[in-house]
Amino acid sequence: MNVPRLSIFIPTRNEAKYIGTTLAQFELFWEKYDLEIIVSDANSTDGTVEIVEHFAELSKQRIKLVQGGPGKQNIAIGCNLGAAQAKAPLLFRIDADVRIPDKDYFFGKVFAAFEKDPSLVGATVPIWVYPEEARLSDRLYHVMMNAIIRGSFWLKAPLAKGECQLVRRAAFETIGGYKEHLTAGEDCNLFYRLQDVGRIRYLSKLRIHHSPRRFRQYGYIRLTLIYLREGLWMLLGRKSYLEEWKPVR
Repeated sequence: MNVPRLSIFIPTRNEAKYIGTTLAQFELFWEKYDLEIIVSDANSTDGTVEIVEHFAELSKQRIKLVQGGPGKQNIAIGCNLGAAQAKAPLLFRIDADVRIPDKDYFFGKVFAAFEKDPSLVGATVPIWVYPEEARLSDRLYHVMMNAIIRGSFWLKAPLAKGECQLVRRAAFETIGGYKEHLTAGEDCNLFYRLQDVGRIRYLSKLRIHHSPRRFRQYGYIRLTLIYLREGLWMLLGRKSYLEEWKPVR
């Protein structure tokens, strides 16, 4: 395979429920947009690895599985491991449950944005819950969350969630990737540092969908308080409050 145009990397840990659907959505677009997909797995035990290996076999080297070694594992470590395997000049981090509703429109706009502006080093888009699972509370919360994220770009304190982070690889390497001592908040921390080396954008006309699973388990109020605590703790101590960001499956 020649140098791909875009490298998608996905950190996983016991994501058998979602990873197959997430990988399958790109099957018709591997060649069209010259994509590679790297799944960075943190020692899953639920069949995630076997599912990824199945898709890797079918993908003609478009999908690659990398696995972390023994010892400490967190999202930042997994993301850096995946990014280190990437060959494309543009990186795209997503979560294992992310779906892109209109991939032709999405990739067209993304490539146009980065090709038109060489100073653009990072971008993210609005995030919504799967339409078939969305409740009124989901819609209201995500309207608020997306408005806050969009506003954070104007305030020069960008909040860019790990469900969708587009980063120019040269800039990613310049700032040293994700901070591996951070248990949570590594996604926003990356974009906060990215703005020091170039422009970042909130591409408001695009969107991705994700599962509401974490909101269902924690509830919106509790989860918001956790996010606020992590943000405040990071501002005061430059580290995470949580020792472990427990997965929700």
